[in-house]
Amino acid sequence: MKTPDPDDLHKQLESGPLKQSGFTSKLQGDIEEAIERKERAKPKVRPLLCFAGLGAIAAAILLFPWSTIHTQSDAAPAMDTSVTTASASTSSSPAPISTALLIGLRTEHESNNTEAQHALGPIRYSTYRTMLIAPVRGQLQKTSEGTGILMPYKQNFWKIDSLVHKTKTDEVHYLSAHLADQPVKPEVFPDQADEQLNRVETLVFAGNQYVSIAESEEAWRGNAPYQAERIWVRTLPQLKEGHTVQFYNKPVDKNHVSLTDLYSSSISSLLPNVPSSSTKLLGEITGQSWTVQREPGRWVGKIAETPRNSPATPDSYVLHDFPRELPDKVINHDDLCCSWSAIQSSWPLATDALTSPMNDMIVIFENGKLKFYPYGQAPGNAPQLSIDLQPGEKLVMAQWATDHYVQEWIDKVGRYLNNDQVPLSSSDEVDNGKVEKTR
Repeated sequence: MKTPDPDDLHKQLESGPLKQSGFTSKLQGDIEEAIERKERAKPKVRPLLCFAGLGAIAAAILLFPWSTIHTQSDAAPAMDTSVTTASASTSSSPAPISTALLIGLRTEHESNNTEAQHALGPIRYSTYRTMLIAPVRGQLQKTSEGTGILMPYKQNFWKIDSLVHKTKTDEVHYLSAHLADQPVKPEVFPDQADEQLNRVETLVFAGNQYVSIAESEEAWRGNAPYQAERIWVRTLPQLKEGHTVQFYNKPVDKNHVSLTDLYSSSISSLLPNVPSSSTKLLGEITGQSWTVQREPGRWVGKIAETPRNSPATPDSYVLHDFPRELPDKVINHDDLCCSWSAIQSSWPLATDALTSPMNDMIVIFENGKLKFYPYGQAPGNAPQLSIDLQPGEKLVMAQWATDHYVQEWIDKVGRYLNNDQVPLSSSDEVDNGKVEKTR
């Protein structure tokens, strides 16, 4: 019997009225036979080949070097369980460090005014230093160190220097921001013969866009003492704009970043939920005054409660926890490899810690030292680099460089920090003791 062609069958169906209603038994049989013939012609997968293919896939999964894959997301849970456990398998050959750390530190001092006629008490002020820690030919080194805070800002490096302006009655410690390749320009402050004034600006935090500044003033006007404090977050250009002094005159300081500027007006609904002070301050929380403060292993936001505006009330503030995480544009690359409790389980005497964005370096603040470890090195081993801290020295800035920026930072930071001597006027001096020119 000749096998019917399916195309012929379709022509029969489309060729006009059938001779009888529906399919004939012969046409139905021809269709069924054609379908069966196509099914028999389809290739069939042999069971043996199926099992062989599955076996090859399983072997590939088992033999793939999964341990070579390393990301921050899978490293953090392992370290949270135990820093020692996470590093046990790699302590014999930890991955080399390829990241550079630009770190800024602050040390507080107390100075007694030696002028006999000066009725004010001692001044508490701060000095600063910046170091670059980077790998050089496979070995982690301190490649540069200098006074002040050197920080990356957009496509340039900026320098924040702490300067002091002294007269017979006044002592002003102030912060000067400028491009790192430009000299410092000392500033002029008002000096009144019937007034004694101590003023101090303190850099609390430096990111790559924002800085936090605490300001304090103590004055003696005639027979009346006066003390006041303010705290702000500013951009570098705002810090460069100048300084607001003589707080007893209640000057308005517009050169700052409010929380509304940072989060938009939606943040206003959170401010009433911030618990107010239990002291007698009886102030208000407006979101204009706030700061970035260091806690073990992280930067946090603190919002200031300030007195309601009154000519008779000196400026002051009380800090409260801010109920929201700070955005990355304020505290970029501030993620610790693991929880603070996990850090303390391996370094019980640690007071602070940093982790590089590439998770190739852990920095431990411990026993008055900075200790640098490759990621994966057991805590019991010696650090790859150890640097002494000054008594009471605190972290102000931690900025990271990766890839080709490491060598670029080594070159630029070395040039800027090694040439940090600046010309000053006869009534100004640098707060680091290297330059002292006073009237």
